[in-house]
Amino acid sequence: MGFVRWFKKDGKWNINRITGGAFICAALVFSLVGCFYTPYDPNAINGELKNTAPSLAHLFGTDNFGRDVFSRVMKGAGTTFLVGLSVVTAGAVGGCLLGAFTGYFGGKADLILMRVNDAIAAIPSILLALVFVGVFGSGTVQLIAALGILFIPSFARVVRSGFLVQKELDYVKNARLMGAGHLRIMFVHILPNLKSSLFSALAIGFNNAVLSEAAMSYLSLGVQLPDASLGRMLSEAQPYLFRAPWNAVAPGLMILFSVLGAGLLSLEGGEKSGGV
Repeated sequence: MGFVRWFKKDGKWNINRITGGAFICAALVFSLVGCFYTPYDPNAINGELKNTAPSLAHLFGTDNFGRDVFSRVMKGAGTTFLVGLSVVTAGAVGGCLLGAFTGYFGGKADLILMRVNDAIAAIPSILLALVFVGVFGSGTVQLIAALGILFIPSFARVVRSGFLVQKELDYVKNARLMGAGHLRIMFVHILPNLKSSLFSALAIGFNNAVLSEAAMSYLSLGVQLPDASLGRMLSEAQPYLFRAPWNAVAPGLMILFSVLGAGLLSLEGGEKSGGV
């Protein structure tokens, strides 16, 4: 029943949550299946099937190496979503810790750290990721590390602003009077009351992480061959865009549905939270 209530607002079905959840679930199930099963080997090259049109044998056609596009989309979606989830997790953990300590304790440390945080946030994340990858090399691990660090400022701002409000409320003062320690107040009392704002931030973060991975892999600075990713597939499809458009349509639509679903879910993170 609690799961069903999550898809309702003021007693009415919430179309944004239902639609966004359906898009995200469909994309994640599709990618999870691709981790265990694909109709063909996604990296198998067949010179006789280069750029063949979609058919019953190859639902999304084949690419310029004769590889099955449907199988590569399944595998590539899994890679892209794994990168996106890893980036969001790293950014959320780092941002929650930074935002919680600066928002709760304040002082000069808050002033200095948040100014550094704002300076990093002011620079386009893709530009900083390019610098990071240029220094440490390209690859999936380097991409996750670069984007994970760059996603920390956005989560830190959300958590800090919530802590600044929540720490002045009565339930926090009561917890202090009852002898609760700072860490308990921060992570047991206050942080759970930011779940609505954090959920919205996580949805937006996943949206941006998928787009960032696609952009970096499109530039050949993210996921490397022979591994498939949605951004990498778009890069490989560009020279054949007019001769074999199906190479770009399938991964493009997968990115579109994923970010659209996450965007619709992020619209629902503005409810007010009460103390516990």
